Amino acid sequence: MDRRTKIVATLGPASASDEGVRALVEAGASVFRLNCSHLTTERLRDSIALVRRAAPLAAVLVDIQGPKMRYVGEERVLGGDDEVRFTHAELGLEELTKGASELSIQVGQRLLLHDGRISSRIVSVDGESLLVRIVDGGVLKHGKGVNLPDTSITGDLLSGKDRADIAVAREAGVEMVAVSFVQSSRDVEQVRNLFGVAGLVIAKIERPQALADLDGILAAGDGVMAARGDLGVEIPYEDVPPVQRRLARRAIEAGKVSICATEMLESMISSTRPSRAEVADVSAAVRDGFDAVMLSGETAVGDDPAGAVRAMARICRGAEADVNLPNLFADANPATAAVTAAASALAKRIGADAILALTYTGYSARLLAACRPSTPILAVTPDPATARLLVALRGVEPTVVDRPGRIEEAIPLALEAVRAAGRVQAGQRVVVCASRTSPRSDADTLWLHSEP
Repeated sequence: MDRRTKIVATLGPASASDEGVRALVEAGASVFRLNCSHLTTERLRDSIALVRRAAPLAAVLVDIQGPKMRYVGEERVLGGDDEVRFTHAELGLEELTKGASELSIQVGQRLLLHDGRISSRIVSVDGESLLVRIVDGGVLKHGKGVNLPDTSITGDLLSGKDRADIAVAREAGVEMVAVSFVQSSRDVEQVRNLFGVAGLVIAKIERPQALADLDGILAAGDGVMAARGDLGVEIPYEDVPPVQRRLARRAIEAGKVSICATEMLESMISSTRPSRAEVADVSAAVRDGFDAVMLSGETAVGDDPAGAVRAMARICRGAEADVNLPNLFADANPATAAVTAAASALAKRIGADAILALTYTGYSARLLAACRPSTPILAVTPDPATARLLVALRGVEPTVVDRPGRIEEAIPLALEAVRAAGRVQAGQRVVVCASRTSPRSDADTLWLHSEP
């Protein structure tokens, strides 16, 4: 593989077919996002089955809806300094607080409407409505997003549908669940308890409260998504690039997965080429060190979903030629971290053509990915579920091979498999990272192999 950054493609009407999924895989997608905001629980189950059938080696990311608020009233024209009263039902607050969620709304806090295009300040609050003064006006349309960036949501963030969707994801053995509107590690832990430990829990960072507990969120989960749509509404837009870099850097330090999302190639919903600004945006995400970049409407409802993936892959390849990321990870098993760091350093020092990681759980491959080597990481595992978990990691190419107990037999089998796949050629040198003691143990030994 000549590209290390992975691509997440969102399924939708334009791509949700066997042919559509296969076309996205051929174009370069390795993870498929299922957006529960647009799927019933039954359609979610069918969509998972579609990906499993059409792309058995791809990973599935179930993106649960969470407490998203939308304006459901009539269209209004709002001018600066206007005082306007909204009912809780119009703003979607009534639906949000039907469950165990509570909102601590106070006078003086901001209310942002139409996905942040209209801003206001809360003047008064009662049990059924809010009176606000418009700061920046505009036309407020039905169905547009509502944000309360200064307001904390307490209690249970998960709706009944969210819980049902997580149950379907767990039952189907889905690799990743993304948690929307995370505010603290508690939100991640809640989903972890429902989803289990077999898959990855990805925290979507789109609220300012999450930034205050970023280390706790990373410790509780398996990765973060820079969800720049709502994040760019709830924090000043000029703060989004440095926050994006911080998220990537902290994820690398913690050895966790990182995904950059939202409006990356938005113009390609209808255009055959990305804008220059979009090319620069994707390149910046690659240079920041994200494991994966994500396409949303481009592949869900766009005119040419596979074309958008091909463009993304092309941009990633170009950006990677100009990337030199340091090894930053720290929060890991010291012995395994030392072995994987040594493998990465050795590969760079001798100009190795690949790093071969024999792994059962995928842990050593995840640590190798955190080192961000320029050398491809060939992860060999006996577990297909582990292989699908690894497809989202930067620079990792997983292969499923049954492994015998003795390492002396396992390494030749692994080399034979990657050789047959065309990932290792004659005359190339490979750094091998594995456990001598047990197939299920963390890596503890390095070998240097030269292909005849």
